Amino acid sequence: MAYDPQQPQEQKGIFGVIVHSFFVVPFLLAVFSVLLFAAVRILTMEKHSVYDYLRDIKTGGLTKRWQAAFELSRILSNPPSVPQENKFTEAMISAYESSKHDDERVRQYLILAMARAGNQEFTAPLMKDLDQEKDENLYAIITALGILKDNSANDALLKYLQHEQARIRLATVIALGNIGDPQSTEPLKLMLKDAEPNVVWDAAVALAKMGDKSGREVILSLLNRNYLNGFPNIDPRQKSRIMQVAIQSSAGWNDPEIDARLENLFTSDQNMNVRATARQALNQTPQKL
Repeated sequence: MAYDPQQPQEQKGIFGVIVHSFFVVPFLLAVFSVLLFAAVRILTMEKHSVYDYLRDIKTGGLTKRWQAAFELSRILSNPPSVPQENKFTEAMISAYESSKHDDERVRQYLILAMARAGNQEFTAPLMKDLDQEKDENLYAIITALGILKDNSANDALLKYLQHEQARIRLATVIALGNIGDPQSTEPLKLMLKDAEPNVVWDAAVALAKMGDKSGREVILSLLNRNYLNGFPNIDPRQKSRIMQVAIQSSAGWNDPEIDARLENLFTSDQNMNVRATARQALNQTPQKL
């Protein structure tokens, strides 16, 4: 057979047609179909209101109930999305009371939603169940009461400073610090001797928020990264966050020793957020920076 210089080009062209026909075109059609389906789905999907989720929490199946409670807590984290009407308040309380024997996830997400709504009318129904709740639900309610910052919850929370679980004591210390009632000052001072370091640290911070410097030595320790490095179970990001909270708590104290620590953190700490927070605190102290 004589050599035909056009033959390779023809074969290459035929191969290209085969690849295009069997692979490229179907792939593009598949991508187009997926995009079309997604567009139709987005256009036709109903937007749920908070009342739709509240209805699902009360009438849906288990999976639907806790997912609806989760979505509700997410939506209410955005203040403009919180309805400012009695109908909403009543519906939230009704859903919460109906969840008393429901799956823990439903109840906990509802508690979080009530806290994020920021309505102190939720304080009373939450307090009513304090003595009956255990473990995670109790932790969630105490945390929620702290977020709501209603002084009427202060006395009910004080007894949980003596709870056998360190996690509950910690949540209570934080909640009392957020509420800031002067009546909790002395009980919080006692928590500076707690066996759990986290409880001690947050007791010092809670007192500092209330203008009490009884936890000064604890705050000084928290401004020392070497001290926190002695707790290997705390990851570096958490350590930096703890230091930031300690810095913010002692800002404006005009304490020479604390200011010296802040200067050191501002100039040499390994974490930029800690350095920035230290600078902000020093700016609140006269003749600094």
